[in-house]
Amino acid sequence: MARQTNTVAKGTFHAPIRFDWTDEKLKALSQEQLLNLLENLDRQRAIGRIPDGMAGDIDQRIGSLLTARNATKRRKQLAEFLASAAAEKG
Repeated sequence: MARQTNTVAKGTFHAPIRFDWTDEKLKALSQEQLLNLLENLDRQRAIGRIPDGMAGDIDQRIGSLLTARNATKRRKQLAEFLASAAAEKG
């Protein structure tokens, strides 16, 4: 059988190895994007892909860019995440 050469190969997703966000990149994001980034940061921290120290630093940098309303929303999300993590452990 002949190989089809005119087909497009599907891209493969490779998760980023480094969580490298400069202040300029963070400032360019919307509030919704910042909240999503924080949620993803929590997940990455929970599975051990990002060390707690690095995640805490990034969390603070992103948190400083949130509006008061979104900062409150973030605190609620974090409390819910920590409560669910505690319930899973024990």
